Amino acid sequence: MARSSPTATTTCCVPPRMAFVAGVATPRAPEVYSSPLMKICVFIDGQNFYRSLLRFDEGLRVDYDKLARWITQAVGGPPATFAGAYYYVGVSADAPALVEGFLKGLELRPGYFVKREPRVRRSGRCSACGSTYEYTTEKRVDTRLVADLIQLAANDAFDAAVLVSGDEDFVPAVEAVNALGKQVWVATWSAEELSKDLRVRCFGEIHLSDGIATFRAERARGVDRERLPGLARTEGRAVGWPARSQQRPATGLALERGLAELQRAEARLPHVSRGYFVTRWRSHQLPPAGQEREALVQQMIEAGVCEEFEATDADGRSVRAIRSRAATISPEGVSAAG
Repeated sequence: MARSSPTATTTCCVPPRMAFVAGVATPRAPEVYSSPLMKICVFIDGQNFYRSLLRFDEGLRVDYDKLARWITQAVGGPPATFAGAYYYVGVSADAPALVEGFLKGLELRPGYFVKREPRVRRSGRCSACGSTYEYTTEKRVDTRLVADLIQLAANDAFDAAVLVSGDEDFVPAVEAVNALGKQVWVATWSAEELSKDLRVRCFGEIHLSDGIATFRAERARGVDRERLPGLARTEGRAVGWPARSQQRPATGLALERGLAELQRAEARLPHVSRGYFVTRWRSHQLPPAGQEREALVQQMIEAGVCEEFEATDADGRSVRAIRSRAATISPEGVSAAG
């Protein structure tokens, strides 16, 4: 059904034109017109965003200020107003200092609000060997995001919300916000990570890969590459990245477990991509996949337990990989490479 032309106080979406590729009609992205007063809020599932970013391009660094502006304009056009970005993440009590440093740096950015929830410790039993193990899992992260999304919609804090996650668990929340007369857009790095049920309930879809040229954070010359993915850099150092002297060093036991898991991965794979080891390698001996595990890998490199090198994957792309080194690990976590 045709919609009326946009006015200074309305928001409308022109039906997408059809492009013909190889004789097949494919819809183009809709053209969105927004009023100057249209407010956009962004809701980021931190763990989901981080893992998806590494799977998409483990070397990509993001300028979060530019990311927020790009998302805002992708939804509402240049006149739209950025009304805030909410970043939700589970944090362990013993999380490395650099993780907290990243989060503090993020919440110091204008319009960003970091919502921390505790990671809780659980125990399980291995079905193969019968041994018990401990692991941590996020608690209340999704429910906090859902509660804030609905509450802010009910309070007219935004005209359109952008959900940076493709998780189908958010479907009921999107339906609730729709019922309040607000738009919900979904933003992901790839279509494979977007639930179809979630997509059809959202007003529109944003491909984050389309904005890389806008919000990519350039590396400063001479800066080491082993940094937490997603951090922008300023004056040769990642924003929010604590000095090494401020980081809590990994214990000898943590380094030993990390080295053992890396060697186990090396025995199974031609090479171990850093991004794969951080986000997808399954082990109850390692910190949770994501930022905490990335912190351990960085400390393993600094301690001389492993090293990073360039490798080529099956598709011919250059990737960052890690490999173990001969080392003696002391109880304090200091290693002497052999």
